[in-house]
Amino acid sequence: MARWLVLANFLTVAGLISVAALLLWQMRTDAERRSQLTANSLVQVLGRDIARNVELYDLSLLAVVEGFGRTDVAQASPELRQLILFDRAASAPGFAFLLLLDTNGVIASGSDHLVPKGLDRSEAEYFRHFVAHPDDDGLHISPPAISRVSGQRMIMLSRRLSNPDGSFAGVVVGGIKIDYLRRLFASVDAEHAGTVTLYGPEGIILMREPYDQSAIGASVADTPSYRRMIAMREGSFVGPAMLGDGERRLTFARLGTEPLTLSIAVAPSAIYAEWWHRALGLSMVLLSLCSVTASLTWLLRRELGRREQAEARLLAANARLAAQATTDALTGLGNRRRFDEALAQEWDRAVRSRRPLSLILIDADCFKGFNDTYGHQRGDEALRLIAGSIRAAANRASDLACRVGGEEFAVILPEIDSAGAEIVAERIRTAVMGWAMPHAEGPHAVLTVSCGVASVPEVLAHNAAALVAEADAALYAAKGAGRNQVRAAERSKTVLRFVS
Repeated sequence: MARWLVLANFLTVAGLISVAALLLWQMRTDAERRSQLTANSLVQVLGRDIARNVELYDLSLLAVVEGFGRTDVAQASPELRQLILFDRAASAPGFAFLLLLDTNGVIASGSDHLVPKGLDRSEAEYFRHFVAHPDDDGLHISPPAISRVSGQRMIMLSRRLSNPDGSFAGVVVGGIKIDYLRRLFASVDAEHAGTVTLYGPEGIILMREPYDQSAIGASVADTPSYRRMIAMREGSFVGPAMLGDGERRLTFARLGTEPLTLSIAVAPSAIYAEWWHRALGLSMVLLSLCSVTASLTWLLRRELGRREQAEARLLAANARLAAQATTDALTGLGNRRRFDEALAQEWDRAVRSRRPLSLILIDADCFKGFNDTYGHQRGDEALRLIAGSIRAAANRASDLACRVGGEEFAVILPEIDSAGAEIVAERIRTAVMGWAMPHAEGPHAVLTVSCGVASVPEVLAHNAAALVAEADAALYAAKGAGRNQVRAAERSKTVLRFVS
């Protein structure tokens, strides 16, 4: 009997060690997953802010380029000409004023009266760039430098000016202050998120958090990780650090169409630092439990084990049931039940508040042919791609995206009118088509979706079901018109009066 008891205790201890090892592995996997999710979110949010600021400033440069090319502006008085050229110049704490350089690189005018006219900037990098590249009419981003005009360190953005005959007429240039980007990057908890870096053309580091003055302006274009990052445009991989030693997990994305790339680099030691503390604590607890377990009887341990297993299975089953009740397992979107409940709630809220409510129905074009051609596994991948595109376009906290059928999706947009809903639907359609997933059986050779939009009070719908019917009719109209398009339900001739 004693031999069997020793054997039973040994097996129990071995089981505890195995469970602890599995738990530690799961905790390690969870730590990596949380780090990746955090990095992805930060790249998206911070990248969107930076891209929006660059785009806003570039619009100011384009306005000057457009105005400069008009003959009536060229014939206007200097005061009126300056007013017209810089009327749409962006003004924000992080933006420097705009400068207009003539063909010799001398400052001719600017968006601010403090601009030192006559200052020679012909040796500036951006001016020499356009002199050396006469055919470049795009946005040029220069390495960080100290401005001779403002005395502040900034990133210069510039565009070429042309005469009516197309010849070089000068450069319009402005800058985004490094201090502004530094404050923007400082909002990221770099101690836990990792090293956040903004790269310009040719791998020039424009900003880095934690801030390192010596790194700003350095080029990492020749490093293997940067070359791989540029080749992929966006994604994540583990590779050698571009500055410093060791490996990093790099999560990155290209910012729009501009030559800017944002990355977050996390050292493995940072990813697993918290896990190591938990693993040590759990190991100490395990040793204590093993010591106690050796003194327990086999029957007591068996009964306790059975009870714990039963409770764990019950909790896991309840958790699975709760998640499955409202979530689509394939895409992570809401399921049909969630859609019906949410639409009823939002309809009641729209009636009470007399605010607009929009619904988008989305259907993958010729999806049966896609499944027949590529198989259901590829079909599942396509559905996840569509779901991701919907999630990216309908990104307000109040928006709800659901999978309501095999290849059918729905998006509920509270307080969005028909025009706004059509914009969201068009973003979804464009995003899905932009992935260029091959679809030999589709009319456009790539995976596409059709969208039907219905909004109240634009359409006459007296209940939620009627709104679904209007959106469904618009979806079928889009299908009938050739697919890969957005159709809105026809507006009612009479104004809908919400009634409760």
